[in-house]
Amino acid sequence: MSTEFLIKSSNPALLEKATRIAKEFVQKYISNDIVGIVFLGAIVRGYFDQFADIDIAIIKKEGSELPLTDKFYNVEDLEVQVWSSDYKSELSNPWDMAKRWTYSQGQIYYDPQDKICQLLKEKVPLKPEEKKWLMMSGLTLSEWYINRLTKLWVERGNIISAHHMFDQGLIYFYDMLFGLNNELVSDMKWRYYCAEQLERLPRNFQERIKDIMILSSFTEDELERRKGSFMEMWREMQPIVEEEVHMTFEEMEQIL
Repeated sequence: MSTEFLIKSSNPALLEKATRIAKEFVQKYISNDIVGIVFLGAIVRGYFDQFADIDIAIIKKEGSELPLTDKFYNVEDLEVQVWSSDYKSELSNPWDMAKRWTYSQGQIYYDPQDKICQLLKEKVPLKPEEKKWLMMSGLTLSEWYINRLTKLWVERGNIISAHHMFDQGLIYFYDMLFGLNNELVSDMKWRYYCAEQLERLPRNFQERIKDIMILSSFTEDELERRKGSFMEMWREMQPIVEEEVHMTFEEMEQIL
């Protein structure tokens, strides 16, 4: 993914320390039983602060054992998380979107036979049919949740559920934006941050989405205000998505 993680709280000295610890930590595990080692998370994304930890994936040969006593380690007051798995299992098992996004920003540290490089090339990229589905489902479901399911819950007399449906619809809208930009959908804790870094976005996205996300009271008037702001942005994106998928919104609705 092309997103650059320029976070103000990043501490260059701490990042350098964490990177050194990661490299030193894995040295004792490198052997003929190890297919590859990948650094993940903060040290690869180029930031590190007091809230970050060191994520390391060690991929081993099937049936081999690693001298790991735990998944979590404290090294020089920093937490190291180790994710161990079998190469054969990684080849055969499907990877969900969150895992693919994580590895899309990984850095291969050890890969003597180029197997990890090939594994990531096979598992990680967003496929054309996935991109299309993200755009179709994102456009359709965001409208359904925000413009229709909210009405249903108002009629049922539960305004809190109506606002909750609105928030769920925003998640689908982000899916559409990631698909439109040919990007994997980021992990939920990074979802908005990564969305605002995308190249193809609605006009004045940050200002408009902030207004949409504001919830000053659980009232029907507040719901209508949020819906009005969102649907303006949604209608701006509708023809762009329709052109990308070569399908009208009504045709997308028939499929979904």
